[in-house]
Amino acid sequence: MIVSCRSPLYQLAPVALQERLLSWQTRLRRWLTRPAALAQTRNAIADSQWLSREGWQSLQFAAVRDLALHAARHTRYYQDVFACLGTDPSAWTSLDDLSRVPALSKDEVISIGDGLLARDGTWLRFQGSTSGTTGRAMRGWRDQASVTFEQAFVDRQAEWAGYRPGDRRAWLRGDPIVPTRQQGGPLWRFNRADNMLMLSSYHLSRYNGLAYLHALESFDPVLLQAYPSSVAYLARLLEDEGRHYRGPALRGIVTSSETLGADDRRVIAERFGCPVFDWYGAFERVAAIGTCEHGRYHVMEDYGVTEFEDNGDGTANLIGTGFGNRSMPLLRYRSDDRVVLADPDFQCGCGRSFRVVERILGRVDDVIRTPDGRHVVMLDWIFAGLFGLIEAQVVQERLDLVRIRIVVAPEFSAQDEQHLLQRARERLGPQVTLRIERVPAIERTRNGKFRQIVSRIHSRQDIR
Repeated sequence: MIVSCRSPLYQLAPVALQERLLSWQTRLRRWLTRPAALAQTRNAIADSQWLSREGWQSLQFAAVRDLALHAARHTRYYQDVFACLGTDPSAWTSLDDLSRVPALSKDEVISIGDGLLARDGTWLRFQGSTSGTTGRAMRGWRDQASVTFEQAFVDRQAEWAGYRPGDRRAWLRGDPIVPTRQQGGPLWRFNRADNMLMLSSYHLSRYNGLAYLHALESFDPVLLQAYPSSVAYLARLLEDEGRHYRGPALRGIVTSSETLGADDRRVIAERFGCPVFDWYGAFERVAAIGTCEHGRYHVMEDYGVTEFEDNGDGTANLIGTGFGNRSMPLLRYRSDDRVVLADPDFQCGCGRSFRVVERILGRVDDVIRTPDGRHVVMLDWIFAGLFGLIEAQVVQERLDLVRIRIVVAPEFSAQDEQHLLQRARERLGPQVTLRIERVPAIERTRNGKFRQIVSRIHSRQDIR
């Protein structure tokens, strides 16, 4: 039996059993990614990363036409779209033909629902959901082939950072591998099947930060995969202590899931003594952007077709068509993320011809601080799967008081509200008073942006 680390069984198990369960999860994931298929995809993209611009554009055209044909034949939504357009993807002659397909927003995907599911999908499919930046849940479906495709690109980014299969690595992300109620003892677990030290991002504080650093230095990983805010917290702790990280094996740090600021990148690289490789992906699996050995952001042109819609202010909106998920194909999905593009004629010293992005302008939220000294980020999980929830915002008024402001549809029930409250208690701990407030709307910033976490506490002394 495979048990998620979010399950009550895992959370109540002794440490030895928790570590065994983590290893079992790894073995299940390896089975799901089908080792032979994963190796084949890895080999293919090991070659395609060196294609010329003309080479990857030819690859993109063949892949996107095949995906569009599949969608036209097997999904209700795209059957209707191509009928209305009066076109057949088999007649496409260039990538420009893709632009005739109307772009899809998150709200439209939610509204279309099962109309985007392929009828010829395999019996083994996985449903997930994301709340994104607003808290509104969106369902998504994937199959084994999609899981394999995604894993191959994640593995390639790790290789760019100096990691090789079997090397020691550390993990400082959003998995609740240590129960929130735990205060003492090791705040990490060892996943033997992955040769990976998994540290809890939920327990980080000034009080125990040095213990995290000692655990990392003792394990001495080759690669650290982390939330930017979590590893930046440790880097600033090193800065405050006037020292540098002392693990000699560390070759690179891969950050993802949050926006990596320039100052955070600088202090992480300086204090940990290695390059920082930032990765951009999406729950919808429509686009990916990775960091090469020269520190440049490259659009993963062999992952999908990524369009950049000029905003007229030096930024561009991202519209993506990913090649990997045929169970729920999305042609021209409009994400909430923006980028600043490099000069189109710029050639990176790494030798790859993939387009270069100067900066990724994703979400920058405040941090929730708890009375026991923890810093909490990435609260998306508490909203996932609550499909009557339209928008949600977490507002910290005091160290011991947090309000969760929600905009809901009529189907959002009292049971859903209790589920949300329970998740928030698990995440923030018993010392924080939680209040849920139903509101008609949530205000945007002056430039129209939505902030999921807002803190009224802005003392640098408190932040440290």
